[in-house]
Amino acid sequence: MKKFLIKLSYTVLPVFLLLFGLTAYLNLYIRPQATGDLGRLAFIIIGEDYGQRIEQNELKDTLFNKVRETEDLKNIHVNVLTIGDSFSQQEHAGYQNYMAQESLTVVNTRRDLYDNPIQYAWNLLDAGIVDSTNIDVMVVEVGERDFPIRIDNFRTDKVEIGEPDSSDESGEENVWDISQWSLLRTRDFLMYRYAGRNPVYDVELDRDFFDSNDPRRLYFYCADVLNGMDIDESIRPKVKEVFNLLTTKAHERGFALILMLPVDKYDLYQDYIVNNPYDHPKRINEEVRELLGDIPEVMLCKFTLLPLLERGEKDVFLFDNSHWSYKGSKAVGIELSKRVKMLNK
Repeated sequence: MKKFLIKLSYTVLPVFLLLFGLTAYLNLYIRPQATGDLGRLAFIIIGEDYGQRIEQNELKDTLFNKVRETEDLKNIHVNVLTIGDSFSQQEHAGYQNYMAQESLTVVNTRRDLYDNPIQYAWNLLDAGIVDSTNIDVMVVEVGERDFPIRIDNFRTDKVEIGEPDSSDESGEENVWDISQWSLLRTRDFLMYRYAGRNPVYDVELDRDFFDSNDPRRLYFYCADVLNGMDIDESIRPKVKEVFNLLTTKAHERGFALILMLPVDKYDLYQDYIVNNPYDHPKRINEEVRELLGDIPEVMLCKFTLLPLLERGEKDVFLFDNSHWSYKGSKAVGIELSKRVKMLNK
């Protein structure tokens, strides 16, 4: 027994102490300073002061309502119903809040009601759950990164009403269990730093785009580039088909429908990247415009936000996050409100 304990003392014990020390370092030092979905995911030290500066300028209250059950949609009476992924779940910092400031009443569907916003919207329309008696315009929002796969997975005979989704409602992955230290996160840290498996990429920008500790650094989620820079040729016809199905069915129900695509963080900033390692530009927004036209019913947020960058606006997207800041939300909310009012004349 004594020999066994001695052997443990110079074999297993040092490894255990190393892991314990690293876990303590991650939880006590890095964790409090790793903010935003990207910072928390990839152990990036950002500092709490960045988020605090941004939050000072956000609207303080949530001015729109949320629907928690599909059946409740039958009882709403609002100008706009929004159905979307994490970009539609930003609470008081969301674009819906700025639509409410433009004198529109808005209801948003909770993300845990569905996985694919396009599929859910179709099933609501097909089942007649909403019509002109309770909404004027439906906004279907799908982030650029997932748009092609959402279109490809769409089926007219697929029921998706009330099925739970695994995503957190806020759109931010819960990568740290706040109740306990996690050896799994320690493993992730080692894999990201030493095995080349970091899910958050970073590049240098040609000027200061963020009021942060590294104003020319762009952090973005790997799927922004790994999911593809274009819409596959095989899917392009279906983009038009699905859009026409949705808008036609919405008109049958007596209201208008707007398809909205938030731009990926990488896509928005790609022209400002120094020595961009990706030689093929991302063109999903441009291709959607070519397929569907430059019409009020298609809201491509890239073309709303690019002018902000061109005039030198900082923090249009959040430095530590894959989502836009209140500046992006406000610009999108105001432009979307104009389209809603135009279509509802």
